[in-house]
Amino acid sequence: MAGPRVVLFRHAPVDIDSRVKKFATTLQRGGYEPIIISLEKPDGSAGEYVLGGGIRVIRVPLRPRPAEQGPAGNLEARRAAHRRRAVLRSRVRGLNAGSAKAAARWLVETGRVAALKGRSVASDLAYRVDVERRRRAGLKDPFVIDGVERNLPVVYDIAHTLTALLVDLQPDVLHAHHPQVLLAAREALTRLRAQGRDPKFFYDARENFAGLPPLEQGLVAAHEALIACERAMIGHADATSTVSEPIADVLRDTYQLRTRPSVFLNMPPLTAAEGPTTVREAAGLGPDVPLVVYSGTMSWARGIETIIEGIAHLPAEAHLVVVSVPLPHPMIPKLEAFAAEQGVADRLHFVGPVGQNELLHYLSGADVAVHPLPGGSPNHDAAMPNKLFEYLHAGLPLVVSDAKLMAEFVTGNGVGEVFVSNDARSFGEAAARVLTDPSRYAVRGVAERYSWQGQETAILELYGAMTGFTGATPDREFGSLEVREAAAG
Repeated sequence: MAGPRVVLFRHAPVDIDSRVKKFATTLQRGGYEPIIISLEKPDGSAGEYVLGGGIRVIRVPLRPRPAEQGPAGNLEARRAAHRRRAVLRSRVRGLNAGSAKAAARWLVETGRVAALKGRSVASDLAYRVDVERRRRAGLKDPFVIDGVERNLPVVYDIAHTLTALLVDLQPDVLHAHHPQVLLAAREALTRLRAQGRDPKFFYDARENFAGLPPLEQGLVAAHEALIACERAMIGHADATSTVSEPIADVLRDTYQLRTRPSVFLNMPPLTAAEGPTTVREAAGLGPDVPLVVYSGTMSWARGIETIIEGIAHLPAEAHLVVVSVPLPHPMIPKLEAFAAEQGVADRLHFVGPVGQNELLHYLSGADVAVHPLPGGSPNHDAAMPNKLFEYLHAGLPLVVSDAKLMAEFVTGNGVGEVFVSNDARSFGEAAARVLTDPSRYAVRGVAERYSWQGQETAILELYGAMTGFTGATPDREFGSLEVREAAAG
């Protein structure tokens, strides 16, 4: 007989989300019945899929609410314009052609922001009047009072898409992985309890969302609405977890939680590095070419520009390969143009992603791995990214920015070098030091100490305390993290 049913869900597709897949695999290994909901783009796939050893994955395309159910406006266009303007502002650095071009485009984007805001003033005013009317009538719904419907309408689209499915699955635990899905969680919990069921609610906070740097926030009102979602529901969770000790402290103190969130570092499972190819082979480079790899989110806010500019400060024979998720990626033409401006286009390579089971072997073809996440913001300074541990499991020494916790980990464990955030020369010099003798860094021993399996006992104990279920002790191979189509029939 299967143990408690756990439905895990977040705001995006599951394919590149290793954390939700690792949680589900651990729960299955512990005797639970996990089901993952993969929220796809509106034109994405739908249907039944399978993760690893038979974990059910349900792909569901996002369905926007009918227009009459939501406030009118142009929020998404405004958010995109704000982000573009923030990126351009960050590139205005001095008296040079690139800076002047960025400044000119910043002025154009500023005009676009003003025009979009002007067109939405009337609907904004009408929305505020309606919220105030409902507040005076005794409304206490925090999602409405804090303007989530207006400022982050995708939250309501997600609730429209997922709530009925969450109820139909009759879960014993709802395991939510992002603030944007918390309204759907609340609605499903309300309906399930009205049926006489008593599902538990688990919230996994991936980041210090309140501490995101401005370049990642976009529209201020949308960011505030995101935090409002978390504030509305985190105190109702039967258990919470997060990805680092500092973030656990922030969540406890910010929301005055009775219990400090458990910390489960976003580490890969310890598995053999196997696969058909490496990033070196995918980029068409020979064995003697010094190679630095970056694998992760392609974003100006995540430091991608710094490492491309920094190629010029690497040894002349060294190259940078970027594992692009997805490939092609809409940023690639801009990044290639930027590399050409720096005179390093022939030393920059974009390669596609591979499946989770092949990733460690794929990355192992490089000599050094880089994580350029800029420090200086509360979220980034408390981050311990999954990629950090994937690099170590692939046998690569690290070059990381001076984001506080990440830098302390690298220097404290002797696994690499640290550079000054957003400083291309500092990055190049740090990477050159590692390339001189990659073998002198204590990578293998540290990788063996930091693996997902080492956390499974604590995860299952937390779940057991929440559900009262005494499950199994995992004692076999961790299994595949690949999602495949379910067998017909």
